Amino acid sequence: MRHDNRRRAPALFACVAITVLTAAGTMAAEPASRPAAAPIAVDQHGPAIKDVYKNHFLIGTAGDLPGNYSDQEMALARENFGIVTPENCMKPAPVHPGEDTWRFERPDALVKWCVDNKIAVHGHTLVWHAQTNDWFFRDGDKAKVTQRLKDHISTLVGRYKGKIHGWDVVNEAISDRGNAQTADTENLRNSSWVQTIGPEFLALAFKFAHEADPDAKLYYNDYGIEAGPKHASSMVLLKRLIKDGAPVHGVGIQGHWSTNGLPYAALDKAIADYASLGLKVSITELDVTIRGSAGGQFGPGPGGRRFGTGTPASPEDLKLQADAYARLFAILIKHKNAVERVTFWGLSDRRTWRFGQNPLIFDSNNQRKPAYLAIVDALLHPKPELAAPR
Repeated sequence: MRHDNRRRAPALFACVAITVLTAAGTMAAEPASRPAAAPIAVDQHGPAIKDVYKNHFLIGTAGDLPGNYSDQEMALARENFGIVTPENCMKPAPVHPGEDTWRFERPDALVKWCVDNKIAVHGHTLVWHAQTNDWFFRDGDKAKVTQRLKDHISTLVGRYKGKIHGWDVVNEAISDRGNAQTADTENLRNSSWVQTIGPEFLALAFKFAHEADPDAKLYYNDYGIEAGPKHASSMVLLKRLIKDGAPVHGVGIQGHWSTNGLPYAALDKAIADYASLGLKVSITELDVTIRGSAGGQFGPGPGGRRFGTGTPASPEDLKLQADAYARLFAILIKHKNAVERVTFWGLSDRRTWRFGQNPLIFDSNNQRKPAYLAIVDALLHPKPELAAPR
């Protein structure tokens, strides 16, 4: 999911290595009772993360490139990432605001820039309960809504046939309100798609996408499906889609987490579970916030639209975040045969929907953070204490 992150651009100062910033871009004030901790030095010229992992899985970023991005930001994307996911411009509402109206300017620009720079594109997203205009469901006739679904997918996927690596076909179809009683069911959201077409809308969406581009990798994408009743429901759903012959190739675990707690063991098991179904796995919207809320919900609520905590990231915070990323990537390395892609949801701590929570591997000045080096070292110089679960 995620909102348009074209937020205010704080006035920031240059840093030599890693600078400790508040959400507003000011230096963190240390309490008078203890000496200020030195910033954590990070090599800004070490190997690029995409090159380090080139034999394991793709490393990506999300954003509606190239519009409104600086030359420095474009260079950052080009040098560090091998695949780009459009953050907003291919979602149903922006790209298809009316039944006879399409807005391809930004998607066309993104695909052209990626093709010109030999960077892959992963499309996001064809079918979603949010950011989808009401005209799709007007009149409530099942046949008419199904035809609109097909026309939308066929037009969008067909336009970029051969230029887009894969698609998030259906996004966030499983309800958050799961419990032990719903764990053995699909527990789908009561979305307009379910109300007008029924649960078969998922299989239809995959079928239409495959018809439009038989070579594209097709994903089911969701948050929170790595653990608990929602994971159990995702397995029920995916088994049904496979049984029905839907051309689903992979599962996208969004990965909106926090240093307050990452579900390492659950993630390790979830990847193995999905792989047992013959599916690839991607971490599609990765960010690990420093304090504050986590989660992938659209709108208010636990894990929803609550951003900075007002507390700057300290060196200790940055170290904790780096260790979390290292432990996470140790799990992904363990499952390299199943994992296809890891995409960070945003480019930097300035270009993120979780502005103020310092969630990404570049700071607001486009400098590598300790987390960047930790991810590189997870493969090149792994630490036993940060190893994957056995």
